[in-house]
Amino acid sequence: MTATIFHVDSFVQHPPVRSEDAAHDQAMLRAYSIERSVDYGCSLEDVLKLRRWVEAGHGWVGTTLLLADDNEQRALQAHQSNQFALAGRYLAHAAACCRLAQAGLEADEQQRVRVYERQVSLFRRSLSGLPAGNVEFFEVGHQGKPHAAWLFKPTTLTTDVPTVVIWGGADGWCEAFHGSVPFYLEQGLAVCLLELPGQGLARLRHGSLLGPDFRGFVSATLDALTALGSASDRFGVLGHSAGGSLALSAAFADSRIRACCSNGGSVHLLNGLKKYPRVMQRFARMLGADGQEENVSSFLGKLDLEGAVRNMQASLLCLQGGLDTLVSDAEAQQLVEMHGPKATLEYWPEGVHCIYNHATERNCVLAGWFVRQLR
Repeated sequence: MTATIFHVDSFVQHPPVRSEDAAHDQAMLRAYSIERSVDYGCSLEDVLKLRRWVEAGHGWVGTTLLLADDNEQRALQAHQSNQFALAGRYLAHAAACCRLAQAGLEADEQQRVRVYERQVSLFRRSLSGLPAGNVEFFEVGHQGKPHAAWLFKPTTLTTDVPTVVIWGGADGWCEAFHGSVPFYLEQGLAVCLLELPGQGLARLRHGSLLGPDFRGFVSATLDALTALGSASDRFGVLGHSAGGSLALSAAFADSRIRACCSNGGSVHLLNGLKKYPRVMQRFARMLGADGQEENVSSFLGKLDLEGAVRNMQASLLCLQGGLDTLVSDAEAQQLVEMHGPKATLEYWPEGVHCIYNHATERNCVLAGWFVRQLR
C-alpha cells in the first residue's frame, strides 16, 4: 500500500539561507520573544522553529518567509479538502509570519513593502470565511492618504454598537492585534483595528507621517465608525506600547471617547525611548525624522500628555508589568494619579512590556474593563 503524504515541511529540502548579519538576526530574536510572536498571531510551533533555525545561524527574514510559504501551502491543501475554517487559520499564521519578516527589513524599504502587502493580503484571505457583516474593511483618509481599518462586529448587534478602537506603536501595527478581537466580541463590543498615520502601508506605501494632527484623524475614524453602525457616543481607545501615549492624547481631544487604555504607554515616553536607540529610531521614522531624537522630543512636547491626562473626560486604564524595561512602575503610578479617581492600574509583577507574557489574562482584563465603561 502506498502512503499518502499530506504535509511536507519545505525546510527539509530547502533550508533558509544562512545569516548575512548575525547581530541583526540576534537582535530580532531579542525583540520578538516567543510570547510576543505568539501574541502577534504566530503559531507556537512556527515560533519555536524560527528560533531554532535563527539560533543555528540562518537569517531571520528568510526563515520567517519560508514559514509563511509553508502555512500558505497548508491552507491550499485544507481548502482543496473543503476545510475552510482550517484554511483560514493557516492563512492567519502565514500573515503573522510575514509581520515578523517585515519587522526585520527596515534597511530594505522595497522588500519591506512587498512583504507587508503580502501580510495584508493573507490576513484579508484568512477572514474570507466569516459571515457577511461580521467584518468590514474600510479606509480613513488623512492628508490625502489612505489608512487601513478593520471593523469586527458581534453577531448579537449590528447597529448602535459600543466600539473599541485599537492601534499599535512604533512597530506593531493594525492586523497584529487581531488575536484580541474575540475577547471583545464575546462581551458584545465591536472592535476596530486601526492603522495610524506613520504606521503600516499608510507610511510604507503612501508616505503618511505622524504629527499632532493625528488626533483629527482619530476623530474622522469615529465619524466613519458611526456611519457603519457604531454607537456615536460610546467609544473606547486602546494603544499598545508607544501607541498608549497617543491614546491618551486622542482621548483628551474627542469627548466621544469614554474609555482609554494605555498598555505600555507613558506621559514620559521619551525616557523609555532614550534607553533603546533602535526603538527611538523606529518611532522617529513614524514622524519622517529618520531617527532624530530632537524631532521626537518636539512632537511629544506638542501633545502635552500630562495636560491631556489631567483633563480628559474618559475613564483611564493603565496596564503595567513589573519587568517592563521601557516604562517604569513609578511612571505607571504617576499616570493613574494624574487622572484621579476615574483611573485604574492593573499590575502584573512578572509582566513584560505590553504584558505579552500574560496575553490571555490581559485580553480578558481589557474586554471586561471596556464593557463596564461602554455598556
